[in-house]
Amino acid sequence: MSNFYINGERYFPTKLLGKGKGGYSYLCHDEEGVHYVVKKIHHEPCSFYKFGNKIQAEMDCYDYLLKCGIRVPECYYIDLEQELVLKEYIRGRNIADMIKRKQDVSKCVPQVEEMARLANENGVNIDYYPANFILRKGLLYYIDYETSKFDKRYTFENWGRNYWIGKKSLDK
Repeated sequence: MSNFYINGERYFPTKLLGKGKGGYSYLCHDEEGVHYVVKKIHHEPCSFYKFGNKIQAEMDCYDYLLKCGIRVPECYYIDLEQELVLKEYIRGRNIADMIKRKQDVSKCVPQVEEMARLANENGVNIDYYPANFILRKGLLYYIDYETSKFDKRYTFENWGRNYWIGKKSLDK
């Protein structure tokens, strides 16, 4: 992994956190050792999702999630040319990992249900897949900035809950 240069600063990647429909997310640190997440947009095909301008969507969705009142990591900078997003690193437990380890996530369900209510009231869905959520000090964070136009098929109740309660496998 090579270093990222964003807004005149260098970020050193230490770990691939994950690959999503839109990009690769890396745990990075700066010269002082402060941790961040850098998301590098990719343009790999995705058979089940249509994209427009992914980097613009990151900016727009982040702003909209804040407007909706959904808890997300702070976005520090978006480099449009390099298609990089620099955001706050939320140190905590990933919900998908907790489910895979058979740890109880039922205490988190009311928080994701509240996020779902806020999203739905504002005309969007978020991606309820458990890997997109981090639990830190009792607070749940939606770490992806993805939103999509509201579709009842993809609400938490109709789609996401099944992953959270183990009715659908987390293996992709």
